Amino acid sequence: AYLWEKLEELKKSFPQICDHRGMGLIQGLEFSVPVGPIVSNALLKQKLVLITAGNKVIRFVPPLIIRKEHVDEMTLRLGRAIETVRAQ
Repeated sequence: AYLWEKLEELKKSFPQICDHRGMGLIQGLEFSVPVGPIVSNALLKQKLVLITAGNKVIRFVPPLIIRKEHVDEMTLRLGRAIETVRAQ
């Protein structure tokens, strides 16, 4: 539930995130723009590896032992990456 809440906060903060879906720890954010620049450039520079599911979806499949502080750090870095790409 905590991962869902944090991804919903990101969705509300960034207009380019148009959908959030998933169940349990398997989540996805759909963007209105290609996510390649976010994942391959901005996130890797912050040492965060996320995978895509198609051209406009970032998929989240964290380990079962993930903790709230890990979710907080991941969403913080993802937000920074989105900001970086948006500023370019």
